[in-house]
Amino acid sequence: MKRKYKLLLIIIVSSVLTYFIYFAHQEEKISILSLGDGVSSGETAYNIDGISYNDYLKEYFSSKKLLKSYNNNFAKKNYQLKELISDIENNEKGENEQEFIDQLIYKADIITICIGEDELTKLIQTNDLDKDIIKEYLNNYAKLLSIISDMSESKIVVLGLYENGYLDKSKVIIINSELANISLKYNAIFINISDLLLNEDYFLNKNSYYFNYKAHNEIAEIIIHSV
Repeated sequence: MKRKYKLLLIIIVSSVLTYFIYFAHQEEKISILSLGDGVSSGETAYNIDGISYNDYLKEYFSSKKLLKSYNNNFAKKNYQLKELISDIENNEKGENEQEFIDQLIYKADIITICIGEDELTKLIQTNDLDKDIIKEYLNNYAKLLSIISDMSESKIVVLGLYENGYLDKSKVIIINSELANISLKYNAIFINISDLLLNEDYFLNKNSYYFNYKAHNEIAEIIIHSV
């Protein structure tokens, strides 16, 4: 009889330990949230979503068995900074999404943000990208990071802008310099990708500023080593 009780006790203790070990490992895993425009979603020169740096991040953590969840429902072509802020303030759901954006931000361990290349490139085609437009963009970015940092203790990764056929080098330098300062203020990691994207091999079509999978893979590597 004593042997039976001893065996039962061993089974119970083993079950409890297994339970705690499982949830301890679950806590170590990474939830990734991608926010941004067509650059974040992996938009290609042929107007379809391809593989983005976020997808490579997902693959990396998944291969290490460290991925808890991944969400890119708030990374989409032509998504503007004001729209993203509005979606957070109104706690919207993404397309086919069960969770509200506030929940996604709160539970994320890594949040990547790349937004503005679509928006500013479209603006510059119809208007001069003057100081007021740049100031508004930077103020909105500061507001976004302020909101997110208040909601989450995640590692926030901000990708800067890069020059293209419309967005020139001088404007990119000014904007990225300010984005770096804003990121520092809100303890976000700023990554300048403008020099990296001077490589012509990263673009399949000279008429499009969307870069290819090689550049996305390279950016993912930089993020992995930064977080």
